[in-house]
Amino acid sequence: MRRILLSTLVALCSAISHADIIARYAMGSETIVLSYRDDQHIRVDRGQMGYSIINGEQATAIISQGGAQVVMNVDEMGEVIANAQQGQAITVPDTQAVSLSPTKEFSNIAGFKGRVYNVNTGTANYRTVLTDSPVVIQASDALRQFFRRFAGAMKNDRGNKLLALENSFKDQPDRGVLYVEGGFKLVSIGQGDRPNSHYTPPPIGIQFNMPAASR
Repeated sequence: MRRILLSTLVALCSAISHADIIARYAMGSETIVLSYRDDQHIRVDRGQMGYSIINGEQATAIISQGGAQVVMNVDEMGEVIANAQQGQAITVPDTQAVSLSPTKEFSNIAGFKGRVYNVNTGTANYRTVLTDSPVVIQASDALRQFFRRFAGAMKNDRGNKLLALENSFKDQPDRGVLYVEGGFKLVSIGQGDRPNSHYTPPPIGIQFNMPAASR
């Protein structure tokens, strides 16, 4: 009986440790959904606009356009955008220039208490709310990894702000991002089981959603 109980506990602990983090964020007028299993399996859904996947070394953007689905390798996508911008490189902010100053204010967002910080990037000032919650920190780290990987392909000011915070708070307890002034806010976060297929991108190319043939 003891052996059976031990085996059951080990199985339960294993299942819990491999649960995926599922977080919803409001970014401007849209809501994105982050699914995170580990650093090799990250997916960000953007509703009808499509979704993006990091699966190992492969990073793929799936864009919905009308009745078609355009599937692109992120590195090739970056080259296309760079050519369209006449070779102008898309840059990520210099994290060394960012300073983070704690205030005496606190805010409760999505059920998590966080401290309000003032951020100065050298060219702009804004406020952010950070927490020491482990699950929020994991989700924030996953989002930063996502934006870092896709930064060369998709210009995203809010994503750049998250990246710019990285060096500023990497050594302090409050590293989980709950809110960034300008249009970024955690809506909800939890854990669940995503199938492996959730992190598997479709083949590169253009796929059409063909209407069912009439009978």
